[in-house]
Amino acid sequence: MLREETSPAPSVAEEELDEVRSSLRQLLQQAARPAMPAEPRPAAGGPGSLVGEVADTHHPELPGRVLVRWFSDSGQACEQWLQCLRGALPARGDRVLLEQPANWPERLVTGVLAGTAREPAAAAASAAASLKLAPEHCLRITDEADRALVEVHASSQGPVVRLLSDTLTLEAPRTLRLQAETIELQAGRGGVDIRTESDTVVRSRFIRLN
Repeated sequence: MLREETSPAPSVAEEELDEVRSSLRQLLQQAARPAMPAEPRPAAGGPGSLVGEVADTHHPELPGRVLVRWFSDSGQACEQWLQCLRGALPARGDRVLLEQPANWPERLVTGVLAGTAREPAAAAASAAASLKLAPEHCLRITDEADRALVEVHASSQGPVVRLLSDTLTLEAPRTLRLQAETIELQAGRGGVDIRTESDTVVRSRFIRLN
């Protein structure tokens, strides 16, 4: 007579050990997978193009941003300090084009609408740095060795530019012009030396030589 032998049932400790092994295997598989980058959050209203109006151009802490006001698709009034593309120099009151890239968290000022942009010279002048001098102060420019080169200060007769070096050279590849209502040239004991490799022409109604 044959007897059927049965294997003993696994103990509770072995079942718990198998569960721990399965959990560890899942954790290792998840750690080996590359992490997916977080999706950027676009600005309210989603990607697209809008037209806004510049309300201010001087941010107290973030240079290069302008305050733009616009209305969303639902008619809601929006206002935000936005970055501008390089070359876009809007002025207050200009209408600008706003672009919302799909992978950028805010809108960008991409250009100024025709008819509202200023002249390039005026835009460059407003973008240039300025320095206000008190009546008793002056502006001095020095070289890398801290030698004084030029000094600028205000006087009752107008601005004064004083060259602090012993020799000054003005060079121009083609033509050098000095234009004013009155031009005065005054030299000391060193005299005046005029040299040219061509003719010297003096045009005047009267020429007085003393």
